[in-house]
This record gives sequence, C-alpha cells and structure tokens, in this order.
Amino acid sequence: MLTDAKIAALKPPVAGQAEHPDHKVTGLRLRIGSSGKKTWIVRRRVGPKVLNKKVGTYPPMGLAAARKAAERILEALASDGTTDALDRTFGAVAETWIEKVAKPKNDSWKLQERRLEMHVLPTWGERKIQSIKRSDVRELIEGIEGDVLPNRVLSQVKTIFRFALSRDWIEASPIEGIEKPKSETPRDRVLDMNESKAVWEAAEHMGYPFGPYVRVLQLTAQRRTEVAAMRWDAVDLDAGTWTLTAEDTKGDRATLVPLSRPVVEILKAVPRIGPFVFTSDGETHISGFAKGKARLDKFLKASGAVLKPWTLHDLRRTAATHMVRLGVSEEVVGRILNHAVKGVTAKVYALHSYAPEKRSALDRWAADLARAIDGASGSTVVSIRG
Repeated sequence: MLTDAKIAALKPPVAGQAEHPDHKVTGLRLRIGSSGKKTWIVRRRVGPKVLNKKVGTYPPMGLAAARKAAERILEALASDGTTDALDRTFGAVAETWIEKVAKPKNDSWKLQERRLEMHVLPTWGERKIQSIKRSDVRELIEGIEGDVLPNRVLSQVKTIFRFALSRDWIEASPIEGIEKPKSETPRDRVLDMNESKAVWEAAEHMGYPFGPYVRVLQLTAQRRTEVAAMRWDAVDLDAGTWTLTAEDTKGDRATLVPLSRPVVEILKAVPRIGPFVFTSDGETHISGFAKGKARLDKFLKASGAVLKPWTLHDLRRTAATHMVRLGVSEEVVGRILNHAVKGVTAKVYALHSYAPEKRSALDRWAADLARAIDGASGSTVVSIRG
C-alpha cells in the first residue's frame, strides 16, 4: 500500500514510465515518468473500454487528497458509467442555462449573459462546478464592486447552481444561505488627494500586474473590469489612445479613452506576455480583485496611511470628482465615464466626440495627482511624470 514515505522514496525509471498501485483505493495509481514527474491516475474498466483518468500531480496533490478524488471518480463511474458530472465546468453549465432557461423565458437574457462574461466566467469559467465552495462564492461576490451589481450577480449565480442541482450535476449548492453582501444604497466615497497619493505609492510595492493596474485605474477613471480586460490591440501608445468597443463596456457603448502621458509611460514599462495588458498567466486578464485589494490595504497600513473604508470602484468616482473640482464640465466628465448620452447625433458620433476635451481633462487630473505626490516634503515619492 502506498504511503507518503514510500512515495517520496520512489525513483523514476530509466526510460518510459512506471506505475505503483494503491491497495487502499483500488484503481488509484501513481505514475512516474523517466523525468521524475509523478501523476495520479484512476484506471477502471467501463464496459468494453478501460478508462485512464488523470486525477492530479504529486506533490501538489498528496496521497489523502488523491484517494478522496479517486473515490469520487469511482462513485461516478459506478453510478452512470461516466465522469461527466465531475468534469462539467461552471462555464459549460452557465452556457446551458442561458440556452435552455434564460433565452426562452427572459427578455433580458443578453444582459444576464454579459454579466456572467464580465464578472463570473473570468474566474469560474474553467472551474469544475463541483469544486466550487462557499468560500469561493464569498470571494467572488466580495470582489465585485458597485452598489447594486454584487446582489444581482449573486442572484444570477444562485439560479445557475439551482439549475445544476435540478439536473443532478451537483449534490448541493454552495450558494444557499449566503445573504446579500451589500445594501443597494449608492456610494459617495471620494478619496482626497492625500489618500490618492497613498494609494499610488502603495501600488508601487505590489509590482506587476496589480500595481500598474491600480495606477491606470486612478488615472483613466474607467471601470475596474474594463481596465482589467484592456487589450494591447486596443491601445495606441503613439497616439495615446485606448479604444473600447461596445462589447467591452458595461453600458454597451463604444468609447475612446485618451491616455495621459503617465499612463503611456506605465504601459510602456509593463511586460507584453499575451493579448491582455494586465495578466498573470499570459492568456487571461487579471481577476481576484478582492485579494489584490486586500494586499494593497496591507501596504497602505504598513506605510502608516490611514484611510476610511474604500473600494477600487471609488477610484473612478474620485477621479471624476476631482476633475470637476479642477474646472472640467460635468458634460465632459460624463463622456470620460462613458455615461449614456441623449440624441441620435450624440450616440452616432459618441466615439470621437469630445476627444480633445477628454484628453485635456485627464491631463489636468494627472498633473494634479502629480503635484500631490511630488509635493510631499521630506519623503521619498514616485513621480508620475515621464
């Protein structure tokens, strides 16, 4: 029978691969290649075929965890001869729910689909739905900012889990009993210039991707998820512009965001390791905003900065408020924020209209933030000027 000590002592074969069965859970095997890589597999005959299913790798998955995973696979095979229920991802379930439930019964299914694409699928799309726990639900919802949106996403995700439960794809929903995280009272938190400076300096210690991401949030006044999903092919560093299509934005409205010189310098300095500007794996854009914000708060606390409770979304409101303070008209600020405009002409020409005014406003905001950062006496600061 396999033990942790025995596994640690196993040597790789000279060539090919060797397998070591676990006699406690019949069918579980540890496969070792000549490179030394150790992989857990489950082997089981299902009808005329022999199934070999990878469970995980050792040591990230220890013996006890491998046995539990193998038992779940064997139970599924004994039940219906497949592991489809175990393999089914949240993204696949959500897609089926959209097609089978939302489209036939709900006129607003496109909004629901878009909400999933922006706030849920980047984190859970490839996750096995049976692996999602209550703690995962809390982390996801707590990472969604806004006054109404977290509750709406929670309600929609709850519906999808109930759909999966009705199809016997999960045994229990991890979302039942979780209360709405926030009231739907609009927030009005605005960071003053000293707080904005503190956030800027704390972001430096976080490194790529979250540190530069926070600074771009501060300077552009765009939505958190839209900045996170910024793509290189939408950015023109020579022209200093960032173009978002209607599909890229919450309001389904295309917009042109002029990039101030500090933003251009930030983007020139970050690595290009995939289609997204801010990425941890080179394939998907960053997520995990709650964890990133928690790390940022730790750096703020370590620096001695004392801030009232705030969210990443407050950086957008902060930039807008200070631009108005600097004399920018509310009309121009609304264009920067990509709020809805009235009139057919305004809608048709919204992409490039007010571009000079928007650039001037964002440049003024960048300069004001630079003054706040550079104006601190007796301290080492990071200038946002090029």
